[in-house]
Amino acid sequence: MPGACCLKRRRRLVSRLYDTGRGRHVRCDRRAESGRLSPVDNPIDSMINDTRALTAELAIVGAGPAGLAAAEVAVAQGIDVVVVDEQLRPGGQIYRQPPPAFQVKNWLTSSIYKTVRQLLARVAETNRIRWLSQTTVLAVLPARTTPAARGHKLILKDADGSFHLDADCVLIASGCYDMPVVFPGANLPGVMATGGIQAFVKSQQLVPGERFLFAGSHPLQLIVADQTVRAGGQVAGVIFSQPASTVFLLLKSAPLLIRHGAKLAYFTAALVRLLIKGVPIRFSRTVKEAHGDQRLQRVDLVPVDAAGTVRAEAVESVDCDRLGICFGFLAASELARQAGATPRWSAAGGGWLVDHDNWMRTGVTGLFVAGELTGVAGADVSMLEGRLAGLGIARELNRIDGQRAERLARATRSRLSGALRFAELLRGLAYPGKRLLRQLMTDSSLLCKCEEVSVADFKHCLTGHPFIDDANGAKLISRVGMGLCQGRYCHYHLCGLVADAAGVDEQEVRAFTARFPAKPVTIKALLNRGDD
Repeated sequence: MPGACCLKRRRRLVSRLYDTGRGRHVRCDRRAESGRLSPVDNPIDSMINDTRALTAELAIVGAGPAGLAAAEVAVAQGIDVVVVDEQLRPGGQIYRQPPPAFQVKNWLTSSIYKTVRQLLARVAETNRIRWLSQTTVLAVLPARTTPAARGHKLILKDADGSFHLDADCVLIASGCYDMPVVFPGANLPGVMATGGIQAFVKSQQLVPGERFLFAGSHPLQLIVADQTVRAGGQVAGVIFSQPASTVFLLLKSAPLLIRHGAKLAYFTAALVRLLIKGVPIRFSRTVKEAHGDQRLQRVDLVPVDAAGTVRAEAVESVDCDRLGICFGFLAASELARQAGATPRWSAAGGGWLVDHDNWMRTGVTGLFVAGELTGVAGADVSMLEGRLAGLGIARELNRIDGQRAERLARATRSRLSGALRFAELLRGLAYPGKRLLRQLMTDSSLLCKCEEVSVADFKHCLTGHPFIDDANGAKLISRVGMGLCQGRYCHYHLCGLVADAAGVDEQEVRAFTARFPAKPVTIKALLNRGDD
């Protein structure tokens, strides 16, 4: 086994070799980690057709609660705003709207959606926002160094091809996605993220299966199970890995719960409706393995003790054709990291988050973030952070002075403080813990579905290369993270496994270098070619 000094030298060598692979030799500095290209070494501009080029003072990426709140504040200060979103209609996952031609009975009538509904209605009434729907942001780059250049160039793609948008400021409010969990059978058709099931049920009340089982640690699965039953689906059970006594820990924060009584009442009502329908709600259990011939047919469950230790010998099986996994969420920080923002690790808060100041401003001039990529905390926090970002951008663009911005932000900051405390409480209760997540992984489980790399294969790579202690190096030797998803669905667990093997914290493992394009795109669409 090499000595410690030798290992450090080899680790530095691997990091430098990895950056050399870009076609130039770059030291492992902050720019290299982020993948941020300078105006002089940006080859992407030459690919993009400029005939559809747009300009704006503010480009907002994401039309969820954070993006909508920022847009409302910004247009009130006379800022020219363009909102870019991949969906057909604004609202994000929390307020996923049905297609315009659809009429959905009793669609999101609960009072907890009232604030978001009102925000969406107010923003929809204004004609001062330009909307780019069904449009993907492939990159956020620094603009060319010309007198007329704006601060950032966004490379966009829609159904007609690629184009760019130049903006003085950019707000990235890209939200989050369900945390993937590695366990045997997780790649079987029928094993889904609970958020994916909700996407069908919530906006159109389509039930994507016959018999559903929900398993995880996050309370969202209660809501989605209730929505599934109300849409006509059959739910075989809702399984929580925590003990039932965890619920009583909420009582220690009674004053905080009272201030958020509407949410508590909503969850309680969902629980009661499920129990009335005879849906089993079970605690101290977790998924062990999914089984089926070409598709999901049954799921094995095992007990979990209070310390998070799985008792694998006591197995029970549940027949189902859909399994919703709900152990939490990961921040969609890839675009912000590609734009040069500084990442920080939070195992319970959403993986790789983005650093920012009290105006939601990152370390990159003119680049702001808001919502779940600063820490997964829900729609209320996202809206309040969006408002702060809108004020910060107005301040940056000299539409309001610092003193007025502080006055306008005072009430928002106060409300945000309370909302963050409640979010932190729920986060602590819902986080499954590293111990449980590691125990669910077996050697045969697929760590990287895109490249079909098993946990055993990845661990073997780490054993054979003991000098690897960062995500990029691990990716280079194993191909984990090189598939279509670019590591979105294996990054979190890869960082944990590398940290365990190297004896370091996940923060030291560092995030994958986020590169262009941030989402998959065909060369035909990128070059705007009409031929095949």
